[in-house]
Amino acid sequence: MKVTGCRDNCGFTLLEVMIALAIVGIALVVMLGLAQRSILVNKQLQQITRATLLAKQKMAEIENNVGDEDTRNEGTFANPNQNYHWRSEYTPTPIRGIAQVDLSVIWGREKNNEFVTLTSFVSEVR
Repeated sequence: MKVTGCRDNCGFTLLEVMIALAIVGIALVVMLGLAQRSILVNKQLQQITRATLLAKQKMAEIENNVGDEDTRNEGTFANPNQNYHWRSEYTPTPIRGIAQVDLSVIWGREKNNEFVTLTSFVSEVR
């Protein structure tokens, strides 16, 4: 029985293996960079979501307690949200008895756009 086959052409050359490893290595580096970026984006989205929920909660308190002194300035949230603080600004509107409330929840540097702002209209008279 005679075995026919390739004597000189069997397997991969060293150059082919090195090129394949280089391609796999580059792909892995790119995938690791994407994974790291994904983690950072996920963290930012969690902060924005938490700030939005805290802003909605504080806005509801402001709308229900119009005229109270503690809702007209700024403050910090209780644990576990102590890294977030809020600031409210009241602006009169042309409609008598109605004020515009701009509520900002900040968790980092404002110049880095690490804040969320909600706007609502509230009655100045209870």
